[in-house]
Amino acid sequence: MTPPSPAPVRPQLVALDGGCFTGKTTLATVLASQLDANAVPEYADLAPLPPYPPRTLDDVRSGLDHLCRLEQQRTDLTRRLRTDLVLFDRSPLSCIAYQQAIGHLGVPADPHYAAGIFTDAVHAGTTLPPDRYLYLRLPRETVLARQRHRGPVQPHLVDPRFTAANDHASLRYLAMLPDDRRLILDADRPVSQLAATAAAFLATPPASPVPVAWTRMLDTSHGQLRTPAPYRA
Repeated sequence: MTPPSPAPVRPQLVALDGGCFTGKTTLATVLASQLDANAVPEYADLAPLPPYPPRTLDDVRSGLDHLCRLEQQRTDLTRRLRTDLVLFDRSPLSCIAYQQAIGHLGVPADPHYAAGIFTDAVHAGTTLPPDRYLYLRLPRETVLARQRHRGPVQPHLVDPRFTAANDHASLRYLAMLPDDRRLILDADRPVSQLAATAAAFLATPPASPVPVAWTRMLDTSHGQLRTPAPYRA
């Protein structure tokens, strides 16, 4: 009788999150080359993003359903890869924080629906939660300088109300995680230094449980959390 084949080993999944122009894609590309890993592109590279601004909450939820389907596509790709490390350019954390941030701009938003569908997808096994997060932070003046160099984006993405709220929401979730599950990076540093710091962080396997439930980021008072500071070597 032929013994059953062993279950495939799931690669370590690392999400790179942060605002526009923080260098997520660049860092993912460098790390993929240095660590013999695969970089999975962000949602906008796979399909058009939902239009902005949404007109109604139904538009918001339809757009989030679309993003969750893209996350399932990225998960399917990850499960086919033969590698020990996969780097996700953005993650559901970005989608949930985005919903919290656009709510500060007076347009329809539903962060609870966002957190719920992505968390439910993990529990259903159709998507995978990141094992660890690399979060890139950048001073506003550097964001604007990079925007002038690289070209325009939708204005709301660099609106100071949006960027502050997006950063706040993301860090609120990351502050709940153990130190071995998240690294906050000062994206003003050269990419070679960022890559070296990230590689050293990823070289030590985490001992804490895999973080799953994004719904927690909506239910905990920010005042009770210690916001992690960006790492500088």
